[in-house]
Amino acid sequence: MTKNGNLLRGVVAALMMVSVVACAVIASPPQDLVAKNDHAGLETWYVKEAAHLRQRAKDMLVMAEEYKKNPEAGSRGVLSSKIDMVQHCQSLAAIYAKAADEAEVIARAHRD
Repeated sequence: MTKNGNLLRGVVAALMMVSVVACAVIASPPQDLVAKNDHAGLETWYVKEAAHLRQRAKDMLVMAEEYKKNPEAGSRGVLSSKIDMVQHCQSLAAIYAKAADEAEVIARAHRD
């Protein structure tokens, strides 16, 4: 396969990964809690979801630091070296942090 073909495959793979993460950042709450109108249960669920998302954000920042230490690691495999893996990890961390903020807002709404 040509160099341009590999670059195109890498870009497509990266875009697909970002879109999947962006669409599925906050999981849907359990339907039984929604059906029962269980605000205390939903608050608890969203608080746990926020904590889970904050951990994912931290994990992405750790990964970004690893790529900073070893920049060659980001250029192997499917993705092109032109894709900045540090920036990619930092962007995902920001998405996860924003989703955690939103989950906390929803938790407060169920509390109030």
